[in-house]
Amino acid sequence: MKSSFIGTVLGVASVLACAAAPASSSDLSTARRDIAAMRYAEAERSLREVAKSSAGDEKLEALYRLAGLKKSAAEAEILYREIARTDPAGRWGVAATVELAKIRFALGEYTAASSILETAGACRRSDEACYFGGLSDLMLKRYPAAKGQFAKVKGERLRPWAEIALGDADAGLDDPSAACRRYESLTRSPVGTTAKYRYAECLEKQGDLAGARAIYEELREEDSQTPEAILAGEKLEALRGDKRGGARDETETAGTKGTEKALASGYTLQFGSFGDRANAIKLAAELKGKIPGVRIDSELVDFKEVHRVRSGYFKTRAEAERRAEEIARQTGENCAIMPLP
Repeated sequence: MKSSFIGTVLGVASVLACAAAPASSSDLSTARRDIAAMRYAEAERSLREVAKSSAGDEKLEALYRLAGLKKSAAEAEILYREIARTDPAGRWGVAATVELAKIRFALGEYTAASSILETAGACRRSDEACYFGGLSDLMLKRYPAAKGQFAKVKGERLRPWAEIALGDADAGLDDPSAACRRYESLTRSPVGTTAKYRYAECLEKQGDLAGARAIYEELREEDSQTPEAILAGEKLEALRGDKRGGARDETETAGTKGTEKALASGYTLQFGSFGDRANAIKLAAELKGKIPGVRIDSELVDFKEVHRVRSGYFKTRAEAERRAEEIARQTGENCAIMPLP
């Protein structure tokens, strides 16, 4: 394992160490087109050539895009660090700094992610830096700091998501009325589906079960194939169960309880992760007949929604492992054990 990692480092270092020669704009343009068309092997070859034969912004862009194609976070980090060191205040240096923070964020190292962005002053130059800095503070329950970061996000692409996160910060500050108002104001925005689901949850927590049910029904009827619609359906089932007052089996409850449980720390079982929600819905439909409590969790990752097919919430890894073994034995389905925030 160690020798493999050292070999990887040396391979990346060889790209960084090459002497600069005349730039190769055509290779860079070709690489951009290949990435857009998902021809990643061809793109990597072109980017390596540009990194070896160019200088300045073209070399930095090639290294940045090359890092984005790496499957190994360790390889990507080497390239991002070099870019950030070479031009810390430039376009690619700031972008690389944000990527370094996002890697730490994805690993659950929220303090490290926040520190990387703060030390570089990246929020002054990048909406994305403010957004991920705010998310890091949110995860660390530093709600006032998170609100300050989200308030600085101005671009159209991230602003609606920052507004959603501001609602989450309001909820964290025990101001549910402010959170509800913010979610409600976003129900007709580009993030309207997510905002509606959050608003319904907010009403549910405040005791307005009739209002929550109405929105869950609306979500389910608008488009039964969205993850929010599926979650809304599960919410409606849970509310009906609560209304009947019937006791439910603990295993079933683990798979169908609401967001309060979902947001608690612990573990869940993951069967697949997709950029295309249609694929997530297809897998969930296949599994629902075999595994109780299958759901789709969606979140924004690098400006794109990622849809994860999951089941259950468990307090300890041991509980999750026992359930995973049981599912594999009974159905033949394999899954990963994923930590929750």
